[in-house]
Amino acid sequence: MEHKHLLVNATFEQTPFTNTDFTNKWLLKIVKLIDMEVLHKPVSVRCDEKNNEGISGFCLITTSHLSLHSWEKKTPNLLQLDVYSCKDFDPHVIEYEIKKFHPISLGLKFLDRRIRNTKGWSMFDESKA
Repeated sequence: MEHKHLLVNATFEQTPFTNTDFTNKWLLKIVKLIDMEVLHKPVSVRCDEKNNEGISGFCLITTSHLSLHSWEKKTPNLLQLDVYSCKDFDPHVIEYEIKKFHPISLGLKFLDRRIRNTKGWSMFDESKA
């Protein structure tokens, strides 16, 4: 079983994620492009709290989830996206889709979170607590 986790940070002059309907459709598009199956349709909400204005959305897939947070009042606008799956996927597909929005900056980190790859991580064993 795979345990792949893609972390994305991007900045924009104007984030494309300012609308919950658009965000939900985009999340569904990504699920399809990376060949995953929806477990629960996307849900996106707007936050209007001062200094935290933006959209947060998630989509549960049969192999885990996608979560997106976009801050539209930060300068530059900020996007953070996580895609986690127990099924392998190509992170470049997501990179390509984000590049269509012409980000100022784009950073991606792709982690293999299988247990054998966590050697050296700080681990907590609850049985010894």
